[in-house]
Amino acid sequence: MPCDTAALITAINNANLNVDTVIDLEPYCLYEVTAPYMVGADDGLPPITNTNGVTINGHNATIKRVGTNSFRLFEVGTSAAVTGNLTLNDLTVMNGQPAGAVGGGAVLVNNNSTFAGTDVAFQGGTANLGGGARFRSGSTATLTDSRISDNRTTGGASTGAGLYSEGQVTLVNTHITGNRARVGGGIGHAAGTLTVTGGSIKHNTAFDGGGGVHTDGNSVLNVTGTAITDNRVTTGGLGQGSGGGVHIGVGGTKTFTNSTIEGNAVTVRAADDGGGGIYALGATLTLDNTKVTGNKLIGEAGHGAGITALGGTVNLLNASDVTGNLAAGRYSLGGGIYTASLVSTPVVTVNDSAIDRNKVSGTGSRGGGIYNAGGTYELTDASVRFNIAPDAPAPGGIWTSTAITSVTNTPITDNTPTNCLYSPATVSSCVG
Repeated sequence: MPCDTAALITAINNANLNVDTVIDLEPYCLYEVTAPYMVGADDGLPPITNTNGVTINGHNATIKRVGTNSFRLFEVGTSAAVTGNLTLNDLTVMNGQPAGAVGGGAVLVNNNSTFAGTDVAFQGGTANLGGGARFRSGSTATLTDSRISDNRTTGGASTGAGLYSEGQVTLVNTHITGNRARVGGGIGHAAGTLTVTGGSIKHNTAFDGGGGVHTDGNSVLNVTGTAITDNRVTTGGLGQGSGGGVHIGVGGTKTFTNSTIEGNAVTVRAADDGGGGIYALGATLTLDNTKVTGNKLIGEAGHGAGITALGGTVNLLNASDVTGNLAAGRYSLGGGIYTASLVSTPVVTVNDSAIDRNKVSGTGSRGGGIYNAGGTYELTDASVRFNIAPDAPAPGGIWTSTAITSVTNTPITDNTPTNCLYSPATVSSCVG
């Protein structure tokens, strides 16, 4: 079809009527959208309402909002009753900015509607929820070999700058980079099931929680073979700073397999801020062959440079090593893992995994490897070694307020200045 926005609008209207449902854009064309497709609408292009499916093949084309009018680019369905099915291929969608609070800068997929994208890019969008895309409850969406970058959220909710997920959403080899929100810099996950396979979530920023991912409620999150790296929770938010890589709320099941949570950071603003890699309030969290390494807390009184767990269940299995994390500041607690009973009493299982080479620094800091202020631990075929805390009475290995008695084939050695000595409660088999 010609490189003309009016012609694109006509083509979408025809496709909704089952006339020419496959639209081939002019290769490498820039389609500039300057106003909503009709007066009073919040969409630059007509919503997709064909349930049989509309396909737009971009051929490296770009659809871009330009000018001062505010609107998103694509909407799929208009309600739970009026649904649609859209497929985008080989297309860049830029600068969507809906005026309303519903969100979805590039794409809004409404209840019971369906979306699929392959080799698509959502860039430079701004919305209250989902600066790049919002997938609402009951929707089904798949993104493959795609990119979600440089999107922002604004307004009261300001969640999920890259995408906001409430439906059944699958990301395959998709990269989510350079997005910025108050909560969930890369991804905001509020409900439904989110499955992430391959790809990366990196260089995203949140001001309160979840630099890479913020996952909440009774949702299900499955991450496999994905790098969650170099995300940040920094100053400027309204609440506490937590979860540089991942912030996990109360409820649900969150599983990370063959993945890496590395180099994420939290700027500590108040006591109890923490979770440089992962901050978990009360879910079932399982790491399977997943590394939590090189994450940081920057500032005074941070908790858990690698992992903070304040309830729920934490399972570290099959070489899910927590290593090389740093809490840098006075009164820091837990270079590797920090646990405390807030939402519930956390239950931690470490099996065939290492809690090694973590560090807390600064006066009054404790527990270079593990700081347990209320939780139960089972350590099997594990290790707690080469962790560092300041001078005694600050055990470098494990500090615990309740006895840890389930320790099997787990060396707790070579920690500085002590392994467990000066801990208020004992750790079985720990000497010195």
